[in-house]
Amino acid sequence: MIKKILLFTIPVVLFFICLFFSLSAYLRYREAYIEVPVASHQLYQRSLLGEEDLVMMEVPKAYLNGDVYLEKEDIIGKYVKLSYSLPKGSLIYKGALEEDIRDLAVSYLKENEASYDLYTSEVKMNAGSLGVGMYVDVYLSIKKNDYSLSDLLFEGCRIIGLYDNQGKPIKAYETDARIAIVSIALNREDVNYLNKALMLGSVSVLCSSRSYDIFQKAVLNKDSEVFPYLQ
Repeated sequence: MIKKILLFTIPVVLFFICLFFSLSAYLRYREAYIEVPVASHQLYQRSLLGEEDLVMMEVPKAYLNGDVYLEKEDIIGKYVKLSYSLPKGSLIYKGALEEDIRDLAVSYLKENEASYDLYTSEVKMNAGSLGVGMYVDVYLSIKKNDYSLSDLLFEGCRIIGLYDNQGKPIKAYETDARIAIVSIALNREDVNYLNKALMLGSVSVLCSSRSYDIFQKAVLNKDSEVFPYLQ
């Protein structure tokens, strides 16, 4: 009888002992580790971070300090700072990210391009219909005493930035923001022609059926009727 009791009791006791140590180990592990977002791949400077750039990983709390982001929501929508790079699996440090990049438009420039700011107070345009990444055409109208001319001056100018009257970048979701400056990309050698156009006549910015054609680059229309007046 005693043998039967022992055969039943010993496994039960061993089970509860294992359960106790397992639970203790789990609680110690839970207290020592925390799940935080880390880079899902190499993150380069000026990268705009989204959900796909992050994965959750458990790391020791001892590795964390106040400079580490603990929630995805605090990271998504921010940019990696210039000269920073975060390797795959890296913790996301607050010092490596920024929300507003004043020179972001410059980073969109391609080889031999320059950023040119058009002010809505000086140029005719429907700024409410414009967005970063769109392509617009620039027209010049000239009035003389006995005649007037108006023709296409630049075709396919890429918009690389939109700003308010304080020079602060306007994000795509800020639909109520008032656009004061539109930055476009021009070939550097063509900047002088747009400078002369603004002094000579009235400049207009228009959208076209090719406004979303990404295979464009700003082209100076040298066959334009107004071009001879800019030389």
